[in-house]
Amino acid sequence: MRSMNRGAVLAAAVWTAALAVRTAWAQNSVIKSYPPTEFFTQEEWQKSSRAAPEDMAWWQDAKFGLLIQWGPVVLTGKEVSWSRGGSRGPEKGRGDTPVEEYDNLYKRFNPIAFDADKWVRTAQRAGQRYFIFQAKHHDGFCLWDTKTTPYNIMNTPIHRDLLKETAAACRKAGMPLGIYFSQRDWYHPDYFGPGHTRYIEYMHEQVRELLTAYGPIRILWLDAWYPGVFTAADWKSETLFEMARRLQPGLIINNRSSLPGDFDTPEDYIGEFQIDRPWEHDFPVSEQWAWRPDDTVKPLPAILQIIVECAVRGGNALLGLGPRPDGRLDPRQVERTQEVGLWLGRYGESIYGTRGGPFVAADWGGATWKGAKIYIHLLRWSGVRERGGARESWSIDQALDLPPLAQRITASRVLTGGTAAVTQTETGIMIRVPRESRDRVDTIVELTLDGPAARNGRMEFPRGPEAHEAESRLR
Repeated sequence: MRSMNRGAVLAAAVWTAALAVRTAWAQNSVIKSYPPTEFFTQEEWQKSSRAAPEDMAWWQDAKFGLLIQWGPVVLTGKEVSWSRGGSRGPEKGRGDTPVEEYDNLYKRFNPIAFDADKWVRTAQRAGQRYFIFQAKHHDGFCLWDTKTTPYNIMNTPIHRDLLKETAAACRKAGMPLGIYFSQRDWYHPDYFGPGHTRYIEYMHEQVRELLTAYGPIRILWLDAWYPGVFTAADWKSETLFEMARRLQPGLIINNRSSLPGDFDTPEDYIGEFQIDRPWEHDFPVSEQWAWRPDDTVKPLPAILQIIVECAVRGGNALLGLGPRPDGRLDPRQVERTQEVGLWLGRYGESIYGTRGGPFVAADWGGATWKGAKIYIHLLRWSGVRERGGARESWSIDQALDLPPLAQRITASRVLTGGTAAVTQTETGIMIRVPRESRDRVDTIVELTLDGPAARNGRMEFPRGPEAHEAESRLR
């Protein structure tokens, strides 16, 4: 385990303070502030171990991953776990599938068409650069050959360790493998009952199995943390982190354990512009996470703009697929992801290996950078926003004005085709894109500088009365 040194503690303190003022500078058209589920106390920051920067770098470069959400529940076409009736421990609500039915679905779960190599190839063709396999969701069913419970894949008709096959396929393809594991378990009799201590031991043993029997695991994607519902003590999260990092050196862990972990995970919204702490937005390719026969697949422009929004704001995108009951990926979902892959094949240089900025993301889009290049992503040309309790129109139809750069722009081009006029002065940068050169999804203007873009830091929008006109167009 990499414990926090004094510098890391100081960095955590700075980050905690920065959270309080984030909305003063974040230019976000989706959500104006993080909900309370993204905040941690100073004590929680100090308790949480951290991955080293070099262990985070590959993941931040990868930018786009795959999350599999699957299990016996797909036989019903309903949502994974949340459709199960019965108790959820300290959480309220219950699903509409009776417990007796839901908990026995595994006896009919026979995904004979499962092909891990095809799954991994599909991810590669989609441009996804890491693969998260759901080992256990909140319903407690285990998709690996666990020795901790008979409620697992080896006691289904298929009787095959699907995680083992997936891990082998990922190794063969050079695809980094992560494991989704929910600490929640609505099936286990000791969960949040008098025997919850026994449940914690059971849950830790499951994580130990996952991190010792399946080769290199790069990501541990936990999923149980709501303020006022769960605490780190409910899972012995500090001990869990220590064991996980010891068993898989270089492992990165998300923030869903009542500890900050290594990255944030905004789910129902796209994160704000945040470049001082990694984050990842997870979302399903369809409306539901688990497969549903009549589900609607998201349109290609919507998915692409989510991926771009994440990149320009400093985050990653994690796209969820829901395999069918027989183990095949839904052809509609596959077709959509392959379209995503084609787009990334053309314009991925503006996404992969980049970081968000140096210009703060805004309603019109934002920027990414790497080396001596900045990529301006123009997603929208006009719109209406709320400001000071009132609705107002904004537009960059005539021109996009940006703050001045420390470096000189030596060249520019429109990656998506067409032309753009780029003017640089001491007071700022103006970009004009004629209508015929505007892409319907994302107009990407590449700026080549005479020095590394990183020297700019985070570029704020111009402030003060003299910048009012430019600001009104930018935001």
